[in-house]
Amino acid sequence: MKEFLHTYIEKHREAMLRDLADFIAIPSVSNDKEKVAEALEFALGLGDRMGFPTENCLDGQVGVIEMGEGDETLGILAHVDVVPAGDAADWDTDPFTAVIRDDKVYGRGTIDDKAMIIASLYAMKAVMESGVPTHKKVQLILGTQEEVEWTDMNAYVKAYRLPDYGFSPDGEYPICNIEKGVADCEMEFDVSEEGKMPDGLFVTAIDCGIAANSVPGRATAILSDGSRMIAEGKAVHSSQPEAGVNALFLLCEKLQERGIVRNKLMKLLESVTASFRDLYGKDIGMYSESEYYRGEYVHRNVFAPTIFKAVDGNAKININLRFPYGVDEEELLGAMKKFAEEQGGSITFWDCLPAVFVSRESPFLQILAEAYEDVTGLKNEFTLAYGGSYAKAMPNVVSWGPLFPGEEDTCHEANEYISIDSLMTSTKIFAQAIAGIIQTEESLKQILETC
Repeated sequence: MKEFLHTYIEKHREAMLRDLADFIAIPSVSNDKEKVAEALEFALGLGDRMGFPTENCLDGQVGVIEMGEGDETLGILAHVDVVPAGDAADWDTDPFTAVIRDDKVYGRGTIDDKAMIIASLYAMKAVMESGVPTHKKVQLILGTQEEVEWTDMNAYVKAYRLPDYGFSPDGEYPICNIEKGVADCEMEFDVSEEGKMPDGLFVTAIDCGIAANSVPGRATAILSDGSRMIAEGKAVHSSQPEAGVNALFLLCEKLQERGIVRNKLMKLLESVTASFRDLYGKDIGMYSESEYYRGEYVHRNVFAPTIFKAVDGNAKININLRFPYGVDEEELLGAMKKFAEEQGGSITFWDCLPAVFVSRESPFLQILAEAYEDVTGLKNEFTLAYGGSYAKAMPNVVSWGPLFPGEEDTCHEANEYISIDSLMTSTKIFAQAIAGIIQTEESLKQILETC
């Protein structure tokens, strides 16, 4: 069976790359509902052509592609929406044109999440064509708002029967049975000046950030004489802000060096920089003393300002939080509320997704581990995922793939890419895992309780 699966996938290499290119060409940024709908229909159309039953659910919020039959269901959770491309000047290629160079496919959505949707579909097709006996069902569940507020998956969870266990190929290998929680805290501040305007040069507006879950790579301040000051950092996914350089902090430094008048807006910028530059919450009293929970590595609290927009005396700021399993979410909210109030503002939006902890003893995880080891020759380990995937949306789901150990993570960055070898390897891993699960007659639901 293994030989058949791998041969089938290799024979379809060019078809996979063509489908991925067509997928990338759809600029399905989360807030562009028309393009997101087009991307979902594209994926469902691929499923149709492969002979799978498909369903457009909840007026296009979620799509489902299904194979097999049985009382238990393996879920594969992915998303068709992408984050904005940002400044086109930061890209070496058109963000929404797939370009192959040095065995890599470049384009927005390659690593997050479109390549893995292609991989999942071709893995399912390979298994179906292999004729392996089917005792369980597989559902590829495709969301449309993963990069924003998850209105799609929240609605799906309420309306549909959920898979019994599964994975989301929206992180890294090996198996991430633990995933940090994520929250977004939006705050608003009145920074209008009362009475006489300050003497000297001062900041009148700030424009920084393109997505709540991306560390900003550029920040712009407009000064009272009409000039602009721009700071260039390095944009990265906000789950690991230490890998990038937050342009907001650099902007604050440049303004201070320039001797800008400390009006209300400048003072707010300084407060945000002073409170969150540490990343780990020391300056707001939320530093995690331990990085372990029940002997498992879960990391610690991490805070990243991702959006700072100020114009006409009003400032709106988003702080993206990542927190380990076992942290009290109300304590986090309390710390953020205290910060906002001390600066004369208030919290206008709080959205929180829980941390994930799935027992490594779960039988379905053993099958995933065997597939990974057999295809790659690497030893499986159970690890922590720093990012936030749809694994948070349903019980008994882990994040698994697509980044292999040592690979560069360009998720949410300019020049996002996936290597072709990694795409093909993931497809083979998924095919073996799917085949191993659906041909197992006994239940795989034992020891599934999340902690």
